Amino acid sequence: MSTNETSDEKATDETASDEQATAKKTVAKKTVAKKTAAKKTAAKKTAAKKTPGKQSADQTEYEFKAEVQRVLSLVINSLYINSEVFLRELISNASDALDKARFLGLADQDNVIEQEGEPGIAITLDSEKSTLTIEDNGVGMTRDEAISELGTIAHSGTGEFVDKFAKLTDAKDKDKALELIGQFGVGFYAAFMVATRVDVDTLSMKKGSEPVLWRSSGAGSFNVMPGERTKPGTRVVLHLKEDAKEFGDRWRVEAVIKKYSDFVMFPIRIDDDVVNESAALWRTARSEVTDEQHKEFFKHITQGRVGDEPLATVHYAVDAPVQFSALLYVPEKAAPDLFIPQKEREGLRLYAKRVLIMESCDTLLPIYLRFVRGVVDSEDLTLNVSRETLQENRTVKQIEQQLTKQLLKELGRIADDDAERYETIWKQFGLVLKEGISVDWKNKDTIARLCRFESLKGKPEELTSLQQYVEAKAEDQEEIWYINGPSRQHVERSPHLEVFRDKDIDVLLLTDPIDEWVVQGLAEFEGAKLKSVVHGQLDLGDQEERDEADETKLAGAVAAITAALGDKVSEVRLSNRLTETASCLVSKEGDPGANLERIMKIMDERAAEK
Repeated sequence: MSTNETSDEKATDETASDEQATAKKTVAKKTVAKKTAAKKTAAKKTAAKKTPGKQSADQTEYEFKAEVQRVLSLVINSLYINSEVFLRELISNASDALDKARFLGLADQDNVIEQEGEPGIAITLDSEKSTLTIEDNGVGMTRDEAISELGTIAHSGTGEFVDKFAKLTDAKDKDKALELIGQFGVGFYAAFMVATRVDVDTLSMKKGSEPVLWRSSGAGSFNVMPGERTKPGTRVVLHLKEDAKEFGDRWRVEAVIKKYSDFVMFPIRIDDDVVNESAALWRTARSEVTDEQHKEFFKHITQGRVGDEPLATVHYAVDAPVQFSALLYVPEKAAPDLFIPQKEREGLRLYAKRVLIMESCDTLLPIYLRFVRGVVDSEDLTLNVSRETLQENRTVKQIEQQLTKQLLKELGRIADDDAERYETIWKQFGLVLKEGISVDWKNKDTIARLCRFESLKGKPEELTSLQQYVEAKAEDQEEIWYINGPSRQHVERSPHLEVFRDKDIDVLLLTDPIDEWVVQGLAEFEGAKLKSVVHGQLDLGDQEERDEADETKLAGAVAAITAALGDKVSEVRLSNRLTETASCLVSKEGDPGANLERIMKIMDERAAEK
């Protein structure tokens, strides 16, 4: 290429001297060299953009592309289920800004302006202008930060902040501990669900910063201009849509704050009135929480639907292998939804770093503990991007196992130390707790110790445990005897109990339908087998042998009865179990009990009707 260009110059200037020709030739070579170098540099830059990763002879790596406006539209219109969560997201951002300011004020004092006034979040409503304003005196943003953090979808300034100051945040100094909420970098855009335009006026607490105003209508672009703030912090102004004017009313805004952000660690004010609780009781040391505080908090989260005070409390926090805090209560009375199908029943309130994620989460406790109310707060949970649902994973299972263990342990302690209080708990929730024996194989022995039953020797409504039964039985008695039936009055009339009364042997009276599954799932307790008095052969050890003469005399009667009943029964035999009654029906070993047979019959009838 350089040779051709040199030849052209020589051809068009035949009168030039040799020196001129030589000079032109040299200039032409330099020009061509510069152009070639520039093209190579441009080619390298293009290649770098196309191939940020490695290349091979037959493979080239490319970056994904996205239509920003469509992605932003998806984030705004499709990510969240409820539009009201915009307020949760903006308050969480403000809380993070305040926590960052607190942290930098301690860890980077030389480079930041000292925070003025009490850290807090202020909300202002202007019905005439249809605006909602959220303001904090936190860390603020520089012009570059506003562009990168607000103008880049899924860019988490919080994540970047934590990475930048990782060494400092690992310090054991609790004053420097960060409790930042942000994670995905999309929460801010929830504002466009309710706003036609969003203005962000901010001033960074970094020394030498200038105020900046960021403005966008959420249509794919934004403007940045000089701001008006004179003190560090951020003011977010939402110009509300026509169909979102409800968020200009104080009662509506306050209700959303109470629902999602009641326990954010900084005060939230509307017209100078603090509207949130701030103090998260579950994050307070157990020894510092009074019974009265537990009572008030219980009423706060249950709204009095299940009594005025808890019968049992579990205040638990752990950092490994999973970090979470929990405050659980056994209510005073059963909720109306106790036997409603699982998807419709009330569960625990789930928080992530003090912010409500799910008002009713039923995956953190097994179904047989569904009567428990309370809160769980964890930084380790895997949430979906909208932070409205919980992803099922190993962490959830670990939390469930820990909570279950602690609840059963506390119930066991109450059963041992305060029998009267435990009896109250059992009468309210025993029917549900029994389900655990058939669904939680790992904890079935622990649950069995918590079970209570009436017994033949006990008075009506007087309860006994399996442990008490085992300790009271004769040494040579190898079984725990029981009988199923719809009520105590019904089973007490059973002829099957005659021999047990005669020999002073106690029998558990199982009168709940669920008891059928209890005995099937348990089988034995403390080495003693659970055995029904109405099933199979009865061997009480010291029964007298029947006289052979009597056997001969009654053989004819047995044959006659067998012939009369035909295939209605499988066998007619003489028995020592009756002392007053002439005869009774006995089920085969392993046959379902009367309650289960009745349930199965009803199910068959319903199936036939369909």
